[in-house]
Amino acid sequence: MADNRDELESRSYPIREDMTLQQRLWKTERVGWYLILLILVLALAGLFSTGPLSRVNAQTPSGQLAVDYQRFERLGASSDMRLTIRGSPGETLWLTLDGALLERFALESIQPEPALAEGAGSGMRLQLTLGGDSATLNLTLRPNGVGPARSRAQLRGETLDISQFVYP
Repeated sequence: MADNRDELESRSYPIREDMTLQQRLWKTERVGWYLILLILVLALAGLFSTGPLSRVNAQTPSGQLAVDYQRFERLGASSDMRLTIRGSPGETLWLTLDGALLERFALESIQPEPALAEGAGSGMRLQLTLGGDSATLNLTLRPNGVGPARSRAQLRGETLDISQFVYP
């Protein structure tokens, strides 16, 4: 003999069930799955490391200094920062880097090596001679601290702010 009672109706036989509570649990489970899916999509897009959401291309108003870097970093993982300097061929320029860039990151390499590097307050100044109308400086950095990191690059009085976040 078939029981024609509604499947979503609470009952006590053969097992006691509270279908109102069960439906709330199902809705909570669906919300959890959507949150997991959202976190996965954001991770693939670069919110937690490398990706389109993390990549930043910034430049000064005059366009003489441009920086390409990752907004989101992972503690202990090396990353690249590319600085492009524009000017006249053969011109000698001083690029100043300071802030968290030298305090919160280990500078592993600078390619090509600058003609001269010296300390400047809490940062450093790099002397660069342009071979053509532009030069590209590649920095390899490794974060050694967690949290927000704010740095500055300065060329000819123009300042470019570099804002990054380091995840554990």
